[in-house]
Amino acid sequence: MELYKTISLEIFCDETRRRLFLRCLEQLSSKEFREGLLEALHCAEIHHIKQWLLDLREIGELDEEEEVWLQRYFFPNIMAKLGTGNFVAMVLSERCYNMLLNEAGKYGLQSYNEVIIIKNFCHLQDAIRWLDTKAAHAG
Repeated sequence: MELYKTISLEIFCDETRRRLFLRCLEQLSSKEFREGLLEALHCAEIHHIKQWLLDLREIGELDEEEEVWLQRYFFPNIMAKLGTGNFVAMVLSERCYNMLLNEAGKYGLQSYNEVIIIKNFCHLQDAIRWLDTKAAHAG
């Protein structure tokens, strides 16, 4: 079901797979980005969704302000409202993915703790396959 749609962001909720799909479009608006993610978080709370697929390929990368907002506000809210075992697949542009790979190495592309498991990809199908394997192990 379509959850949120603006010129800069589309968010869909797949209740069957218990997955949120967020796609940032070329002209990302900070206000819409934050509103949309908060709307998605509300949906995740109601439907007990633990999987997030963020497609950032069209924008290349988030600006520093949005990165800080995610780290300081949004991810802590996921932890507080959804508990442990949340999976976030981030699909980056190939350029951004390769930059990150060069800066942080292969293990820098993922973050593991019991609350939010984040993994970066440059191909959408790889991200979907990864989430599908996490769904198979979820109880």
